[in-house]
Amino acid sequence: MVLGAEGAARLAARATRRRSDGSRRLWARRAWRRLVRRCAEGDPAVQDAVRAMAAELTEADVRNLLAAAPQEPADAAAYLALIGQSAQSRALDPEGSLLALAYRAAPADLRERLRTVMATDVDTDVIRVVVTGDRRDRIAEMSYDELDYLGHQLAEHRRWDELRRLAHDLPLAKAVAAARLLPERERHVGAGNETIAVPAALAERSAGQLHAMIDRLPRDHLITHRTRGSRAAASFSPDGSELALGCATWKSWNNVKFDVETLRLDTGRTTRHFSGKTGAGDGESVLHLGDEIIVRLQETYKHYRIIRVFPDHQSLCPPSELSDIRRLSAGAVMISSTGLAFADPGADQLRYEPFPRPGEKQRDLTPSTVYEASFALTTLPESRLIAFVYHWEFHVLSESGEKVLHTAKWQDKNDGQYSPALSFLSPRSLALHHFLEEGHQTEIWELPAKGRPNRTAKHEGAVLDRWPLEEWTGLPLDHSFTARMLSPGADSAHSGPIDKDLSWLQSPDPDSPTPADREFLALAPWGDKLATITRVGAGSICEVHIPHLPSARELLEQPLLHRGPQDVRRVRELRTKIGDPAVRDALDLLAACLEERFGGDIALGSGPVAAGGGATDIALGDDGNG
Repeated sequence: MVLGAEGAARLAARATRRRSDGSRRLWARRAWRRLVRRCAEGDPAVQDAVRAMAAELTEADVRNLLAAAPQEPADAAAYLALIGQSAQSRALDPEGSLLALAYRAAPADLRERLRTVMATDVDTDVIRVVVTGDRRDRIAEMSYDELDYLGHQLAEHRRWDELRRLAHDLPLAKAVAAARLLPERERHVGAGNETIAVPAALAERSAGQLHAMIDRLPRDHLITHRTRGSRAAASFSPDGSELALGCATWKSWNNVKFDVETLRLDTGRTTRHFSGKTGAGDGESVLHLGDEIIVRLQETYKHYRIIRVFPDHQSLCPPSELSDIRRLSAGAVMISSTGLAFADPGADQLRYEPFPRPGEKQRDLTPSTVYEASFALTTLPESRLIAFVYHWEFHVLSESGEKVLHTAKWQDKNDGQYSPALSFLSPRSLALHHFLEEGHQTEIWELPAKGRPNRTAKHEGAVLDRWPLEEWTGLPLDHSFTARMLSPGADSAHSGPIDKDLSWLQSPDPDSPTPADREFLALAPWGDKLATITRVGAGSICEVHIPHLPSARELLEQPLLHRGPQDVRRVRELRTKIGDPAVRDALDLLAACLEERFGGDIALGSGPVAAGGGATDIALGDDGNG
């Protein structure tokens, strides 16, 4: 039961009675302990009584009161202010931010008491932070711990309107956390009982997953890293947050050192993982699987070793004929001269599986040799598909390798076509590139659920001459196919200088190489980051070009409170330039929040926002020569 003012005054008088030596009698000690307990429980009359006698308290009394303070920093700041310990309150909360948080979370009666206390005991700058317009900016930028405290306080006191307003002010991930505290029935009704949609849409997301996704987005449009090697291979991690970079350094004719390191795109920090010997050729490759990094090192002209270099060092096979490595839904796959070779997660050796037995009218799929002039491999991990081309046929298999889904003849024998490259565009579409004596040729094949594959488009010349770069945005492009697409001057399987007019390329520093010097290294999943390499003397410069993701991070991190109607169009336009589905989904959610926030005030400007290209745009092209 809460004591009244008279009861609190009597208790305080008994608790402060002392002997001549300053000590308390037994009944006074009991009264003091009760007084401290009542303060900690938030009894307003007792806290007022303690504040009135704050100047008379001994250091030991103050220590007792401090020991009873709440553990939550914001609650502790309010407690210290209410019991008159202004010096302790300033030491804990010099700028008043914790007191502002407690004030926002407090019920009306406690807010009134805090205003009364602050009028006499608190610095005017702190009062402004706590109870004026500055408070909303402070709330919008608070930490996740502060948000958790405030949100639960508002929910506990069933202050749903304030919780909804909080969700409309915060950065997107924090807005999700706030919206999830609303009961289901409160997510669809706003002030005045109008129907709203944003809190329900926010509550469907995971705040932790959204925060982690935003946190891995890079802040810089261009990341530069110098290496010692003159020959390089690279692979982005599946989430695009890291680049695995392998560089070969010549020591002598038959002594080539191959180093593997990772480059974090959020911090620019590098970590060395491996240093070993490779052959004099240029067949090295690197594949980043997220939890593992696998490399292919050349031993002789046609024989390679497969080594896991992260998180441990493990040789997975003796030197043998193996294709390049491609990612699966779990682990990686290669083609060997006997069938499929799988690098399973954590395995200490490759797992070999023969190809499925051919059908009645099919020839044996097993290649007589794994030779890149007539052979190519690609995968689509999201759909658990493998495809490879050998001589004049291509085959699509299930990821397990147990079933042949499609087989098609794409060329006649000995017609001058060589060095094929494959890429899935979707589970139902496949792109095939190869070289002719006079240049490039690209084909698009449809893979129907039933029936034989059929070619829907054919083009001689540079890929981007027929299909602009925008049409490839967001597609799961294969490494080798991308190298051909971005290097129109290449005349073999080896990458040449990339197109200097690519929209990916960011303005380099004054000391960086000119665009014409760059060669393709790797393209991140969904095409939002491009890694290039430039030879400079005995070393190289690796650049990672990130044209749009830093802008997405900026939009997603800023409080909704700081956005304006014009930002709706900015968000929509940016979404069409990004391939990562998770980022696109977050931008869709952000646009919905802004549209509901500003309603008819949205300034859309003139003209519609162009939609980004997709697999359908390419796959359904007319057959013919373009």
